[in-house]
Amino acid sequence: MKTEAAAHTALVLCGGGARGAMQVGFYQAIVELGVSFDLVIGSSVGALNGALISAEMPPTELAKLWRGLKKPDVLAWNWRALRGETGGLYTFTPLRRLLHEVLPIRCFEELKHSLIITTTNLQTGQSCYHERQGDLIDPVIASMSLPGAFPPVWIAGHQHVDGGVADNVPFDKALDCGARELLMISCTCCPWRSTALASPLKILLRSFMIALDTKYQCSLQQHRSRDIRIQLVRPNFSQSVGLLDFDHADALIEVGYRETLATFSNLRSNCMHPASPPLQGVPS
Repeated sequence: MKTEAAAHTALVLCGGGARGAMQVGFYQAIVELGVSFDLVIGSSVGALNGALISAEMPPTELAKLWRGLKKPDVLAWNWRALRGETGGLYTFTPLRRLLHEVLPIRCFEELKHSLIITTTNLQTGQSCYHERQGDLIDPVIASMSLPGAFPPVWIAGHQHVDGGVADNVPFDKALDCGARELLMISCTCCPWRSTALASPLKILLRSFMIALDTKYQCSLQQHRSRDIRIQLVRPNFSQSVGLLDFDHADALIEVGYRETLATFSNLRSNCMHPASPPLQGVPS
C-alpha cells in the first residue's frame, strides 16, 4: 500500500445506495481506458466499492458480485428494533458475512491501493477518515449505516454512521492528500417521481438521497475555482432507484460503463482545445 508519496490522482466514490452499481461500470471503463489513480476515497456505498477496488478485485468480478446481489445478501430486518433495543430497522449482518467471504484483505495496511473511508462520528458530529492501518470491515459497514435505517457501528469507543451525512464527496480530504485530479461518477442524481411515497422509511431514504445530491452539486460548484481537474461522469438514468433497491444492478453497471466511455472520449477531444474548462461534466 502506498502511504508516503502524495497522491496525484484520486478515485472519489460517493454514496448513493444501490445506485453504487454505476461505480462498477465506471471502474470497468477507466480500467479499459488505462486511466490510473494513486488513491481511492470512498463514502457510504463508495466505501464498499472502494475497499473491493483497493483489494484489486478485477472489474469483471466486481460486476459479477453486484449483478448477483439481492437485498437479503446485504441486509436483514433487525427484530430488536421492534423492542426499541437498537438504533436501526435493519442490520448489515448479511453484508458483514459477505465481506468476510469475498474480501481477501481485512486490514488497511495490506491493501494494494491507498484507501480512505469516510464515516460520521455521532459524538463529535465530524467526519472521520479511516486509513493506513487497522480493521477494514468495521469502517466499511459504518460508512454505509444510514441513521435510523441501520444501527451505528462502534469504532474506538465512538458511534459511527454513514459517511455521507458529514462528507459524502470528500474533495478536501483528497486535496489534503495531494491529489490534483479527481475521477468521479455521480450516483445521487434523482429522477422526478410521479407516484407519492407513503412508507415512512421510503420517505426517509428518498429525502436522504435528495439531500446527498444537493450537497454533491454545492460541493462541485464550490471547487470550480480550485486549481484541480475534476473528471466527472454524471449518468442519465431515468428510472428511479431507491437506496436499497438492488434489482437494477445490471442496467446501472451498463449506464455507468457506457457514459464513462463517452465522457472520457469527450474529455480527450477537449484536451486538444486550450479553452476547455477545468471542471468537466458539470453544467455551468
